[in-house]
Amino acid sequence: MIIFWTIDYVRFMVSITIEVPDEIKILLERNPLLKKKFEKLAVEAFHEKLLRLAIADEITGDIEVSEDIIMELDRKIKKSIIERLEKS
Repeated sequence: MIIFWTIDYVRFMVSITIEVPDEIKILLERNPLLKKKFEKLAVEAFHEKLLRLAIADEITGDIEVSEDIIMELDRKIKKSIIERLEKS
């Protein structure tokens, strides 16, 4: 069973709900220090991911990509994946 855990982070004035397995929920409820560390880790991870997305959006915001370019990138990515799988 998955339980939702809510983290309130005052700096950004948001509340984030995270799904965690029962085992983690129990550990977090029993250990306030562990809960605090978990909350800090989650906030840092969200902050880093959102920052990266914002930067990527800023860099690519004005770029227009044609369907042909998308198909070519798709082909190259798939070819690269197949080559890596064949080597391993």
